[in-house]
Amino acid sequence: MVVQRSGITVVGGGAGALGSAVVSRLVARGRQVVVPTRHPGRSAPVSGVTEIECDLDDVASVERLRIAVDAMGQWNGMVSASGGYAGGRANEIDDAAIETQLAANLLAPWRLARAAASSMLTHGEGGRIVIVASRAAVDVARGQAAYQVSKAAVLRLAQVMAAELQAHAITVNAVLPGTMDTAANREEMPKANRATWVSTDSVAAVIEWLLSEEAAAVTGAAIPAG
Repeated sequence: MVVQRSGITVVGGGAGALGSAVVSRLVARGRQVVVPTRHPGRSAPVSGVTEIECDLDDVASVERLRIAVDAMGQWNGMVSASGGYAGGRANEIDDAAIETQLAANLLAPWRLARAAASSMLTHGEGGRIVIVASRAAVDVARGQAAYQVSKAAVLRLAQVMAAELQAHAITVNAVLPGTMDTAANREEMPKANRATWVSTDSVAAVIEWLLSEEAAAVTGAAIPAG
């Protein structure tokens, strides 16, 4: 049995395909979950989940999130499952697309992880941070330049934060999913062979474990999933 840490877990991207699978698992364990969202109230209310208005692209908004979560209790778990995808070769992609990918896949997770670490350090009781990167962070492919670079960067962020926070009992790990079996991917790639795709619940199970007491000795890891 996976023994969960007590306290509040913030799930960035909690309304997305993977994020909602993570939220469902944590709620089933009785975990108190906060989902930052630009549009609170759009989704059906779920017992055990609190939505807080937050724009991860805005530094002040993330700081307000941190303060709101601290007022609720102890923030000792964070999952960054948000992000975006855009194709394009390195010698052809324009600056706007590069900036968009870096904003979605590096800067937004960085802001949320920074807020989580700040709160965890204040409480002084450790914590768990999990950042969703991608197999694209380590497996080179053509036509995904900005996406791959941004995912490689967020993987390095997780590793750097792990080294910096290890002495404070805060673990930081990255999960590297392959192609996930989501409605969006099915629509985008209708002719693809889905035999090698990974379910969002399988990836969520890895994340759930990394948030648990059983994973206390694991930090700085880049864990492939699918």
